[in-house]
Amino acid sequence: MNSTTSKSDTSNAVAATPENSRVQAYVELTKMRITVMVLVTFVVAAALAANGLPDLWAMFFGSIGMLFVAASGNAMNMYVERYSDFLMPRTAGRPLPAQKLLPTEVAIFGAATIGIGTAILWLTVNWQTAVCGLANWILYVGIYTPMKRKTWFNTEVGSIAGAMPILMGSLATTGSDTTSPTITFSAWVFFAVLVLWQFPHFMAIAWKYRHQYEAGGLKMLTVIDPTGRRAGRKSVVTAVLLLIVSLLPIFEMTTIYHAVFLAAGAVYLGWIYLKASIEFAKDPNDVTAKALMRKSLVYLPSYMLVLILAYLIK
Repeated sequence: MNSTTSKSDTSNAVAATPENSRVQAYVELTKMRITVMVLVTFVVAAALAANGLPDLWAMFFGSIGMLFVAASGNAMNMYVERYSDFLMPRTAGRPLPAQKLLPTEVAIFGAATIGIGTAILWLTVNWQTAVCGLANWILYVGIYTPMKRKTWFNTEVGSIAGAMPILMGSLATTGSDTTSPTITFSAWVFFAVLVLWQFPHFMAIAWKYRHQYEAGGLKMLTVIDPTGRRAGRKSVVTAVLLLIVSLLPIFEMTTIYHAVFLAAGAVYLGWIYLKASIEFAKDPNDVTAKALMRKSLVYLPSYMLVLILAYLIK
């Protein structure tokens, strides 16, 4: 909201919001589609680390704790970015710029959910997963989100924060009464894949909304370089690295058939993603950016399926 909007005007607007709309606004704070994807990566990483069906108790409470941590991170992201959200059409309808909730209400919601999520993970899973979840929250809310107004390097930090639930999944399901939880090789590879996957994915988004990001004062690479050349090069380089890293689980395959299956799936998916990145780099425009976005949304769930089948189907 801009400086001409008084606190009393905001309070009056929020007070006039119907109760059912306020409930919906709290749901919107969680960015549920993103939160669900976070939960999926957490569960897949947990299954891979356990090399089969993980402990259902840890999975159940771990997922609930992860849900609260992710919901808090998304809510606090909206709290920190409420002024820039007001300036961008794609985010102007969010609860704070649309005056559906007060900033204090969002801050309380964010504080409560990170507290509940951390407590659940600590008390029902293990302290290592809880600490990793809290570190993830700090990285996302306290470092990545403010960085978006200062430097284009925010994407690198954001990609790490986006992949950390994978490490949490491994920590949640590898410990026992006699051993400490660990981050397995498969989890580290999956983590690296998710970090690299995010760059072409976000470069496409950053291109599409480059003018809105500029209006909101966010220092995305497509704002710093409006030609899109640097975003295109970054997409290609990270897509190449992604293809290479995605093949690393071959070293843990139990049979040649599993190795061939994983290699075929990883190369096929990686080449499709790389080809879309190359097309975007050659000619950054709305058409090539949209195509890259579509390929990114196909790649991730498809690669996760390949991993699950390669590791868990005996």
